[in-house]
Amino acid sequence: MNNKFLYLLILLISIVFFTGCSGDDAPAPEPTPTPSANDAKEVMEKLWGTSSLNHNTKRQEAFDAIQGYADECSSTYFNNYLKSLDAAAENTEKYTPALTCYRAAFDRILEEVKSTQVENGTTVMWNLYNMGYIVKTPKGCFAVDICHRYAEKLEPYLDFLCITHNHADHYNTDLINKMFANNKPVISNYLKNANYQYTTKDDFKLFIIGDFTVTINLTNHNESALKNFVTTFQIDCGSDGGDLILMHVGDSNYKEDQYRIAKPVDIFIARYAPNAKTENNIIGKKVTPKYVILSHILELSHAGVDESRWSFELGLKRASDINCDNTIIPFWGEKLIWKNGKLN
Repeated sequence: MNNKFLYLLILLISIVFFTGCSGDDAPAPEPTPTPSANDAKEVMEKLWGTSSLNHNTKRQEAFDAIQGYADECSSTYFNNYLKSLDAAAENTEKYTPALTCYRAAFDRILEEVKSTQVENGTTVMWNLYNMGYIVKTPKGCFAVDICHRYAEKLEPYLDFLCITHNHADHYNTDLINKMFANNKPVISNYLKNANYQYTTKDDFKLFIIGDFTVTINLTNHNESALKNFVTTFQIDCGSDGGDLILMHVGDSNYKEDQYRIAKPVDIFIARYAPNAKTENNIIGKKVTPKYVILSHILELSHAGVDESRWSFELGLKRASDINCDNTIIPFWGEKLIWKNGKLN
């Protein structure tokens, strides 16, 4: 039963009961408005009309609305949506504002990845969902930690894929299988067998794929029992990409002795650490990036704060505590452009 039908049924029963018990002169109760798909899309457009580099009132208003949508979307509901058939999923997206936002962000990015012609000396990057980023330069396109119901649609536009670790909110099996089927590299520490050239448990190993140079570190997960579970990626996007050095650390535990930095990092994609600002064990010490992108905000498959579903409020507070003045929180569907040594 979809949300709209359930809402209408409850409303009808309420009206019949009220009028039947209160007499002919009693007015029917006014229904409580619920956000529509159009409302949710308008909120996303409002967000996309702002910049993550400038957190202003308009952006905060969009965050507040999206937070409200997310609070009404339980992890059980979201995980059932992920497992549902396409027709049911698309119907659910129409009547669940959080899922309207989730789908709208994907559609926007898919179209932009297809159509964007990147200027020489420039890198364009998009936040898809959670810690998933797509990065495009004039010479190629790659992605890190892509987890989305429709992720496989991105495959034709990707040259390679990086996966930090084997947790379901950091990968999509359909996308991985399509990459394999088309002989495109998928770098991880767990996929395929030991003979697959892009699966490695070696520390500080280097891969060259086209014009990109990828250097890895193995680190512990934020759950300390998971030793060397997370691969971090330092990715040199080359001169065509404006010499951007991007580092994505997945769910790293930020142990300083596990980080070896190949080149000075420009953009550091960090996970909101559940264990008390341990991001600063690395940031400002082992690495001094120009920008920190704080991610893992509103991961809908997680049940709540105790399960690392961080709110915008908590994210903004943590961002203010990171040892980098330019710590930002892009969100689903947003684009950032690296040019002339800075983000735009």
